[in-house]
Amino acid sequence: MMSQPIRLQSIANFRQLGGLMTKEGRKIRSNCLFRCSALDRLTAQDSEQLAQLAGVTILDYRDIHEAQAKPDQIVAAADYLNIPANPPDLAVDAKVVEFSPQAIEALDVDRFMTRLYQQLPFNNPAWRQLIVTLSHPETQTVIQHCAVGKDRTGLGCAITLLLLGCEESVIIDDYLATNGRLEGIGQQALAQWPAGVSEKAQANFRQLLSVDKAWLVAALTAIKQRYASIEQWLEQEYGVTAQQRQLIQDKWLEA
Repeated sequence: MMSQPIRLQSIANFRQLGGLMTKEGRKIRSNCLFRCSALDRLTAQDSEQLAQLAGVTILDYRDIHEAQAKPDQIVAAADYLNIPANPPDLAVDAKVVEFSPQAIEALDVDRFMTRLYQQLPFNNPAWRQLIVTLSHPETQTVIQHCAVGKDRTGLGCAITLLLLGCEESVIIDDYLATNGRLEGIGQQALAQWPAGVSEKAQANFRQLLSVDKAWLVAALTAIKQRYASIEQWLEQEYGVTAQQRQLIQDKWLEA
């Protein structure tokens, strides 16, 4: 087990869940559970760092065409799974960096993102795979990512933390830590835009590249409106029994 925290210079929004505390006062193990933006710009030096981790599974929540257009760089000995997490509703879409300036200018960002988050928790094959991965005896490291690592990855990490027994306040704080980490991605995207794009489009795009507590709360509220408890949601949507949840906690939490 590596003791030094891993810091990747080439990947935006790379951070770990290690060190966060559960309701029962247990701590998530360090250097095991990571979240980030896509690994398409991963340098050889940073890839070497990840290759030192044991039993790595990379969960890429991007749509298949996103992953093919900007494929992750190979991490030696890691298992790679591309499991799209976008909801089937074509009216909402987490691929915010692909939107045209015209589409972004016309967008009611709060309404759009709230609707996206209300749908992400349900009947989602990505979360089924996440739970299988967290339960797998040979998996020792999990890296969750999408394009920029905020919405699909944000939900995946929220589910991970719910499974591990964290308070909602801890989950929300981890989610909000994305803010301020995506400026580079935003600047790269804006540099591709034609000249003369309106201030409103630019402001909307900056908002799309942020996270808002209200969006994650919308997801948690949608769960509570459909189910009596988080536990019931996990069991009925994704088949997580109390026994499996205990297994996951014992695996990823310090003794």
